[in-house]
Order: sequence, then C-alpha cells, then structure tokens
Amino acid sequence: MKMNSHSLGKLAFISALFAAPLSAHAGEALFDAIKAGKLSIDERYRYEYVDQDGIAEEANASTLRSRVGWKSGSFYGLTLGVEFEAVTNVFGDEFNNTINGKTQFPVVADVKSHELNQLYMQYSGLPGTVAKIGRQVITVDNHRFVGHVGWRQNNQTFDAGMVKNTSIPGLTLTYGYIDKVNRIFGNDSPNGDWDSESHILHAGYKIHGVGVVKGYGFLLDFDEDSPANSNASYGISLKGKREYAGYGLHYYAEYAHQEDYGSNTLEYDADYYHLALGVSKSGLKTTVGYEVLGADDDSTGRFRTPLATLHKFNGFADKFLVTPENGLEDFYVDVTYKVKNAPGQLSIFNGLLLKAQYHDFKSEEGSIDYGTEFDFYAKMPLRRGVYVEAKYANYNADQFATDTEKFIMGVGWKY
Repeated sequence: MKMNSHSLGKLAFISALFAAPLSAHAGEALFDAIKAGKLSIDERYRYEYVDQDGIAEEANASTLRSRVGWKSGSFYGLTLGVEFEAVTNVFGDEFNNTINGKTQFPVVADVKSHELNQLYMQYSGLPGTVAKIGRQVITVDNHRFVGHVGWRQNNQTFDAGMVKNTSIPGLTLTYGYIDKVNRIFGNDSPNGDWDSESHILHAGYKIHGVGVVKGYGFLLDFDEDSPANSNASYGISLKGKREYAGYGLHYYAEYAHQEDYGSNTLEYDADYYHLALGVSKSGLKTTVGYEVLGADDDSTGRFRTPLATLHKFNGFADKFLVTPENGLEDFYVDVTYKVKNAPGQLSIFNGLLLKAQYHDFKSEEGSIDYGTEFDFYAKMPLRRGVYVEAKYANYNADQFATDTEKFIMGVGWKY
C-alpha cells in the first residue's frame, strides 16, 4: 500500500473521528473484537474470448482472481479491515492485458498482479454516522460516477476518507475525499494508479409515494496523472417504483452538468441525461432507456466518468469506455428474469439470473450512427457460495470502432 507522508497528511483531519475512549476493560474489549473478526475468501476463475476485426489474433484469456480478507469486530465503535488480492494467468496468456506488449491480440484488461486491496479503519461510535479511512472500495448509487469496476478481475479501490450520516429520517448525507485511485491496470502500468485531490458530495432523500431523490457533486482532480479526466459534475436523479394491478412500474430520471476542473487545461461544458422506464412482474423486468453523454459544441471536451464501473453501461463489448469526441447516445432495451420460488425439482434453479440487452449507439453531435449491440448474461448460484456465470456480447460497427464478439464464462466461490 503506497501512501506517503504527504498523502497521509491530507487525510489526517479525518483520523480524529476514530479516537475511541479506553477503559480499564480495554484489553478485554480488544480481545473480544479480534475474536469476533470474520474471514472472507473470494475466488473467481474466468475464461474470456474476444474476436475483434482489425486485430490479427483472437484473445483467449484464462485468469484466476483470489481475495482473502478479514474484518474485526467492534472496539468502542472502531473496526479494522484488511484484504489481499492476487490475479494470475492460468493455461496460457494469449491476450493483450494492456502492459504485456501482446498487441496482436485484443485487449482483456486483467493484469497479473499481487496487491494490498484494502486496509481501512471504520468508526461508528457517533449516532447515525459512519466514518471510514484508508484503502477501501467505494461505490456511489448505480456506479455511473464512482464504482469498483467489479467485473474485471482486479477491482478499483481508493485511498480515501468517507463520512456518511443518516441521523435525519429519510435523509442520507455523504462526503468523501479521494487521495489516490488504485485502478484496474496494476502498479506497473503507465495507466495505473492516479494521485488525486477529489471530493464526493452526495445527498439522498426518500419521499413517500414518489421515490428517492438524490443530488450530488463530484469534483475530480488527477493533477499530472490524468489532467484530461479532471472535471466537476453536478447532478440530480429520481428513482421510484409504483404498483398497478400486480405489475411494478419502475422509473428513473437523471441529469448532470459537467465542466473542466482542477488541472484540466481544456475549457468545456457538457450535459448528461438518463431516462428509463420499466415494467416488472413475477421476476421478469423489461426496461427501455435512453442515456446521453454530451459533447461540447466546439468539440473541446465531452462528458466523462473516469471513476465509474464503465462495463456496466453502454454494452458489454466495452466499445465506449471513453466517450467519443462527438458524444454518445445510447437507446437500449434490457430484459431481466430472476427465477424465484420454483416448485419441486425445479427449485434448483432458484436464484438463476438471465439478462438480455439491445443497444443502438449514435453520436450526440453530428448524427453519426456508431453501431448496435446485443448482449446476454446468465448467473447461477450453486451450493455453499459457489456460482457459475456466462456473458456474450456482439457489437456490430457502423461508423465507430470495429465489429467485436466476446464470450466470457467463469466459476466462483465466496466464503
């Protein structure tokens, strides 16, 4: 874990939140907290095949991700967590992992690595307040702005301080300061970790009969590591559900405005929109959505979300991890089915998740047809924490990128 004295100094103000009163029974309480600690194990093997037009060879990536963690019990409201992670190649490495130089293969961004994934202290001794400092996983809302990139083998973590308060009924307030971004590409990559002076400002309020309204500000500054991704985004969203005649009606609306911030040398502003409407019944949910990442009128900049779980949005083929210069419009249909309460021998399928998506991609400026994509996903839980999953993506290019086909299968175990 690379946190120098300068980094620690910028986070020192949060450490006061973790000052817990000691007593004559402190030793016994500390022993009880250690004894109450819980071990976690997360193993995931994955095979990923990629066939991409314009690249000579087909990728065959076979990797194993292993995580081992431990979290203590509470010691006067204070808990400690630690987690180690290793990603290794299994049965060969015929893929471009972004740093191995194998550019004759398509990219599968699962870099061989060994690292301290998390090391944090958490304090919950104040009413309705939880504070956390150290290397940690941070996710905000649907991961559109800040996420852990959980689909990749090496997930994204942050050296950060976070404070969340829920003392007012229905209202959640969150503040976070990010000192460093530990990205999925590993420490040896030139696109790896980013130093950061970034702030998370977030509020959510539940309105009875309407849904949850959220407002946020993400002030991201990555100095010389990635100045083009430094930006400030301010937005609002509404998410809700109503019941009609046994059907669930789901609705979602979000708007955000982004402009240059911090070390970014460009001057730009761009808008973001996301509208979705869904209907659900008996485990089946169909959603129609429209998401727009805008571009500046003179193409000096476009809406970016560099800390997002980007694989979750705009197709599983990952063709739009960076917003094109002319922006992006994504019209999509998502059909998801989860098996529940299956009778008799069919009960073995309970928990099975099936998903199918269609995307139609266009530019936000210039009316360019980028392409279309079909996606499929299935995940089946088995016994004792074991699961299997499979994913397929087929991107048909029109005027952006090239035709790409992906197939991924994996098996995992969580303890």
